[in-house]
Amino acid sequence: MFRSLFSLLLLLPITVWAQSALSHTDRTSATHIAPAYFGPNAFPVPEMLDDAVSRELEVKLRGDWFRGDYGDRTGSLLASLRVPVFTSRVNLVVWMPVIEGYHLSTRWVDHAPLEPTVERRGHTIGTMFVSTDILLMRETRRRPAMAIRAAMKTAAEDDWTAARYYDCPGYFFDMAFGKDFAIKTGVLRSLRLGVSGGFLCWQTDNARQNDATMFAGKLTARFRHVCLSQDVRGYFGWEREGDCPAVAKTSIEGSFGRFKPFAEYQKGLHDYPFQQFSVGLKVGFDILSKQRAAKK
Repeated sequence: MFRSLFSLLLLLPITVWAQSALSHTDRTSATHIAPAYFGPNAFPVPEMLDDAVSRELEVKLRGDWFRGDYGDRTGSLLASLRVPVFTSRVNLVVWMPVIEGYHLSTRWVDHAPLEPTVERRGHTIGTMFVSTDILLMRETRRRPAMAIRAAMKTAAEDDWTAARYYDCPGYFFDMAFGKDFAIKTGVLRSLRLGVSGGFLCWQTDNARQNDATMFAGKLTARFRHVCLSQDVRGYFGWEREGDCPAVAKTSIEGSFGRFKPFAEYQKGLHDYPFQQFSVGLKVGFDILSKQRAAKK
């Protein structure tokens, strides 16, 4: 437990550094620095923390294709690294869209709104996210698992002419609960229910912050080598102008030893005008057992 808290404290100075002093207090107009007016990877709705703290080092590669409601198109490659820190209860996680290519439509340029002279095609490097995930309470027969997460988003180097990423920092904190319910008949092994909530914040263009309340719920059906899941996630910013995204995602994941291929479809329900199609692969490595063996 002390190592878990120590790992969380390591990340806190980073999240404090990510904050900016408020130099503009005019709250009468929206900034439009929000998910509804930027690219799909600018500040997406975070994945659920439920059942995410891993005992293994996990490497993930995912290819994404986004079809925008305004005719724009985006393709990206996301890379993720999850590392157990000292114990299976604590993970250090780093993820980012390594490269993104886009094609902007006339309707999207009008909606964003962007300068009419903006380049319609291009590519850019994504924003990096870093988090510390901590399993505070393991699941038992009667009680759910409980985990917390502290995460930060770095500022992007991309300019804002194409509105692909926010050139500003952000961070979020959340807590999740998850519980398995065993199924003793048929091919279905278990059902898992997860819920989470938290706080998310990002700096906007006039040096003020947009604060948001996060929410998520997820249902997972586990079979012998396959998991099916459905989740609904989102957050509510205080500006109420394009900053209240909500999404629903359907996933299927296989499990073949250390290899876990997966496919996902995500639909924006509100303030996230994109459909997302994804395929990828997760690979796990048991580094904690090797560390214990080396100590002996």
